[in-house]
Amino acid sequence: MAEKFRQEWIKVVTEDIIWICQLPRSGGTLLLRLFDSHPELHCHPAVFGFNNENRIWPERKEFIRAGDNVLEEIFSYMSLEKFHLRGLRKQSSNMKQEIYPIYFSKRWYREIFKICLHGNDPRNYFDAFFTALFNAWRNNQNLYGNKKYIAGQMTLRKPSVYRKNFDNFKNAYPEGKMIFIIRKPDDWLASALTLKVSTPYSGDPFEIINDYKIHLTQAIDMSKDDSFIVLKFEDLIMEPKYIMSELASILNIAWHESLLYPTLNGSPFYQNSSFQLERKASIDPNVIGKGRTLSNSILSAIDQECIDLYELILDRKTI
Repeated sequence: MAEKFRQEWIKVVTEDIIWICQLPRSGGTLLLRLFDSHPELHCHPAVFGFNNENRIWPERKEFIRAGDNVLEEIFSYMSLEKFHLRGLRKQSSNMKQEIYPIYFSKRWYREIFKICLHGNDPRNYFDAFFTALFNAWRNNQNLYGNKKYIAGQMTLRKPSVYRKNFDNFKNAYPEGKMIFIIRKPDDWLASALTLKVSTPYSGDPFEIINDYKIHLTQAIDMSKDDSFIVLKFEDLIMEPKYIMSELASILNIAWHESLLYPTLNGSPFYQNSSFQLERKASIDPNVIGKGRTLSNSILSAIDQECIDLYELILDRKTI
């Protein structure tokens, strides 16, 4: 017999969102895992993304068009249904990753969503979705307590929709925060090229440099908004206690020792660096400085195409 939930025990999830955004291979997963066990945060364990063509934050007309099929047509990419029983692990890694168990009730998810949907503007849909998702995640170790934010990661893959993505997010979450992690261009490129798993950044290094340049140009435009927090990857790696304490202050969440240890649903999370030779459930400073292994021609192209933009966005660094 299917287990029933008690409606009075539903933890309503209506908090604002911390959206961790960056190019792949820039530390977004690490930051999300450092947030994972904080008692004032709900953390989505996988990757944010929606079912529209560009995987960007949906707008009101998309919800209206979806009608009663919102969960399938808008949110199925973000649902945890696909991880039920088979578990969750990081795919883009050079090392074998732990499989983290996910127990998720599809029935609870759908019933709670219906109970909690009280309007047709995007924020109502998001609140109902996150309430349903976190409550239907049966082995969620951090559901209860007083929360201030929902934290999630969504990589930025298509520069052409940066502005639309940002505007749609701000329309739904005007008090939400975006944390943009910027990594040195040479180290970022070395990580992308060293990764054994195929990604959109596994091709010609000179084309990839151009992609990095375009992403930085768009991010610089968005960084003018007060809710856009710019964080340097190397600072997070080399000074984690200082950076995480400053982030906690900006976000008005209490300092907690868990902010120094990457976890997934409370269990130690092993890093997925392109360069690690051994599995570590900790921040690894050895990932810094790998860009020096690139050829002189590539390093010269980086200097010509990216350094000025990189330094410009660092001028807007929040921490």
